[in-house]
Parts: sequence; structure tokens; C-alpha cells
Amino acid sequence: MPSLAHELHLLVRALDRSAEVRLAPFGLTYPRYLALVVIGEHEGLTQRELAEALGLSEPTASRTATALAEDGWLEIIRTPGGGNRRDLRLTVDGRDLLTRSSASLGADFDDVVRGIGRDPDALAEDVRRLTAILLESP
Repeated sequence: MPSLAHELHLLVRALDRSAEVRLAPFGLTYPRYLALVVIGEHEGLTQRELAEALGLSEPTASRTATALAEDGWLEIIRTPGGGNRRDLRLTVDGRDLLTRSSASLGADFDDVVRGIGRDPDALAEDVRRLTAILLESP
């Protein structure tokens, strides 16, 4: 019988695949959506900080930011006197896209959780607690 850890791994993979399908109508991939989420929560962060937050290499984060900027969802602002520092900010369109796509993803998954007789808010709290404990452990 698979362990809880294995079942959670399978759930994360299924969530990632489901998110890709649900984000496609918004013109987003899941990695780009995650970048928008991080930038939206931390306006003005650098590409290096984005890379760290997403667990990506700096060149990959740079390509992601550039693609989001080309689509009009992100501004890349060179800091005067900051060397090669580039701050990232969502555009109005980017913030709107993030709001709409997040609402769609959240509502869809909440409905799935309710469908198995569970409260999405209670499950989210349990997940937050587990994540915090795991991040504190060596």
C-alpha cells in the first residue's frame, strides 16, 4: 500500500497537470502562472529573487520574466545605478490575468475537495501546517 508521502506526491503531480489544462484558456503555463503569483505577492523583487522563490536557475527565471513582459503581463525595470538589477512588477493586465486565473484554479479545486466531502479551508489549513513543519525540519 503506498505511503501518505507517495499519495501526496501523486496528488501534486495531478494538480500540476490539472493546472496546465485549466490555465491554457488564459494563455498561461503553470510555471508562468507561478511566476505571476510570486511577483504579485512581492512587487519589485529581482529576477534573482524570483529564481530563488521558484527554485529555478537565474537564466530560466530571466527567460520566464522576459516572456511574461513580451506578453504584456510584467514590467522589467532596470534600477538606475543598480548595475544589472532588474525589478519585476505586474502590469494592470498582468494583475487582472492573475486575479482571473487564480479565481478559476481555486474555485475548480475547491469544488473537487467539496466533492469528496471535505472543507477546502480546513484542508488548506492542514496543508499550511504540514508545510511549515517540513520547512522547519532539517
